[in-house]
Amino acid sequence: MRIGSRLPGLAWDLWWAERGGQAAVMARQRARLADLVRFARAQSPLYRRLYRDLPPDVEDLRQLPPVTKPQLMVNFDDWVTDPAATRASVEAFLADETQAGRLCLGRYAVWTTSGVTGEPGIFMHDAGALALYRALTFVRGWLAWITPTALWARLRRGERIASVVGSGGPYASAGMAAVARRHRPWPFKRVQVFPAFSPVPDLVQALNEFQPAELNGFPSALMLLAEEQLAGRLAISPALVSGGGEWLSPTIRRRLEAAFRCPVREGYGVTEFPRMVWGCQRGRLHVSADWAILEPVDQAYRPLPPGRASHSVLLTNLANRVQPLIRYDLGDSITLEPAPCPCGSPLPHIQVEGRRDEILFLQAPSGEAVPLLPIPLAYLVHETPGVQRCQVIQTGPATLRIRLEMAHGADDGQVWAAVADRLRDYLAMRGLPRASVERAAEPVGRDPVSGKFRDVWAELEAAPRAT
Repeated sequence: MRIGSRLPGLAWDLWWAERGGQAAVMARQRARLADLVRFARAQSPLYRRLYRDLPPDVEDLRQLPPVTKPQLMVNFDDWVTDPAATRASVEAFLADETQAGRLCLGRYAVWTTSGVTGEPGIFMHDAGALALYRALTFVRGWLAWITPTALWARLRRGERIASVVGSGGPYASAGMAAVARRHRPWPFKRVQVFPAFSPVPDLVQALNEFQPAELNGFPSALMLLAEEQLAGRLAISPALVSGGGEWLSPTIRRRLEAAFRCPVREGYGVTEFPRMVWGCQRGRLHVSADWAILEPVDQAYRPLPPGRASHSVLLTNLANRVQPLIRYDLGDSITLEPAPCPCGSPLPHIQVEGRRDEILFLQAPSGEAVPLLPIPLAYLVHETPGVQRCQVIQTGPATLRIRLEMAHGADDGQVWAAVADRLRDYLAMRGLPRASVERAAEPVGRDPVSGKFRDVWAELEAAPRAT
């Protein structure tokens, strides 16, 4: 099936479902869930085993056993519903850099999770799922925010979209744009990815030349760009700023609004379902419950009532068939809001306990404080072969301490040497040739308050301040 062949029908159904109210949304969810479970039982050997003792028609979702990322990765070939999509063939596709932006086996988008918060994963998305993600982006990510004034502002800037995200690997943040540009050059040629790994002056110069109508990115990267805008070095006039991948705090939101003088939208998506939650005009995050199910649960996978923060959340992707995700342990913490949203949407709305990592400021030989974004730092360490999990901690004005958890069978000394070399090269490129990189004696650990794994933060009395 061609990706574009389903877009008009999907977009119309998304629009119509919200107009039908909560009953229409939940009716679609129930029908699609029943269809997905039947399909998974018939086509996936893994789900056939997991569900063999269950009745033919499961009415209560909680009857289905949850699945985890390690479990799915170990049983990859039994999990997929296309026998040709073996783990060996998919890993060979990912290893070939010439395949960037192409579809695996000519029909599947493949993205990986970085693994900075745990087990890395490989996730495939079929044409139907990709069409849905684009329809969601149009209806709930664009149409819901467009006004005549905003539309005119975007058209005057050529509808150019800048995404400041990680682009150093096959991640969904940049991968969706790459696939779209290759297979549908118009209109996606107007979407450009700007690596968040780049030094801030380089980002500023590139964005000044591009002049985007919409600016997307990690909130930490957007915050740095807001300071550049307020200082007069960045001079762009986007009609919309959109943050995702990290927690968009109220402080950052206000700073972005002050700098760019336009609406600021928040989104929440994951590699397993990139476009499932969109922010409304009231600043609430709405789950596209007609296509996605999010279940907040405690440590024993027991359901939690609205108003309580979860230990984890179980995701069911009702669109993707090549790798069915049914009650998949996502690992994030969410809170389902008990009251309806003031915007009037029938879609449930949530709060997300996203990454609370910090921008680090390291002191250069000149005395200047050089900002380092958290996600690129964590990716850089974790992408080193042999690293299972990592944490990067600033302990001095120009000192980083690295906590490492090695993958099974990895050579500790060789892996650490590779991590240290990569970090020193990265720091030198950013004007920090004398910065110190140290190996931590203590293991990777959870935050004592939230219980979640943090990736990047500072532990020092007085960190260098941005100039």
